[in-house]
Amino acid sequence: MVSEVRGLGLMNGIAFTAPRQLRLKLGFEAFKAIHPGMFGQMIVRRLFHDHQILSQICGNNFMVLKAAPPLIVTEEQIDTYVSAITSVVDALHSSAAFWADALELARRAIRV
Repeated sequence: MVSEVRGLGLMNGIAFTAPRQLRLKLGFEAFKAIHPGMFGQMIVRRLFHDHQILSQICGNNFMVLKAAPPLIVTEEQIDTYVSAITSVVDALHSSAAFWADALELARRAIRV
């Protein structure tokens, strides 16, 4: 679901796209109908909940995750971040927990 990684130096954006697999596409489209930023917020939430990494999606494109570490970042910290992103993207494709969390977030969003 990662369509591209773009940027300059350590300031990057990880662009996501809708899934091709039907079983994932149905859930993705349902969450998108609730709010266009729901999917991006789930990525941010999983990064924080599972890996204690604080991140955010782009304000003008809810399908792009900002990746802008501090100037004093170490190579080890970058490797940790890449591993965390890989883990979250893998969970998108294989974990029912990711989509269950998304459903719970959607329930809360609808009640607001």
